[in-house]
Amino acid sequence: MLTVRRAPRSRVRLSATLGSLESVTALVLAHLAAGGEVPSVGWLAAFAVLVYGASTVVLRERASVRVVLPGLLAAQVLGHAWLVALAPAQHPGHEHAASAFLGLTPVMLGAHLLAAVVTGVMWVLRRRAVEVLLGWTEQGVVPPPAPRRTGPPALRRTRTAREHRALAPTRGPPADSLAIA
Repeated sequence: MLTVRRAPRSRVRLSATLGSLESVTALVLAHLAAGGEVPSVGWLAAFAVLVYGASTVVLRERASVRVVLPGLLAAQVLGHAWLVALAPAQHPGHEHAASAFLGLTPVMLGAHLLAAVVTGVMWVLRRRAVEVLLGWTEQGVVPPPAPRRTGPPALRRTRTAREHRALAPTRGPPADSLAIA
């Protein structure tokens, strides 16, 4: 018998949202640890949307982590370089050197790399969790669920006197008569 299972990969909104929050949090913490300041809420929201979109693609298995993660890291680094280029006076505390790669110090590049690694690990773990859950549903691993009753048990109503007479035995003394001794 052919059985078709639909993997629960179409519903990844919650996982993608959690992943986006985790990635942005890792980026902010790594950014602060590298000596920088927290970007504005608008930039963080834009990056969260970018990570959400990448997470939906990866968690639905439409693209590999190996393909999407370098693109996400490049978007982080280019976005940071854009911030530095647009407003270097409003982006203090980084000690950006002109000779550094895209104006970012090695410590800041390491911070962005760390945030990307956190995102990649999150994607791999969530994909693995789906595989484990699907493995539990293989034939013979978990018994099939027993059918359940959907409502409360039906109540038995009491019989009326007329129904008692109709159901009385047809042989022997009448059921309603008194016994004569």
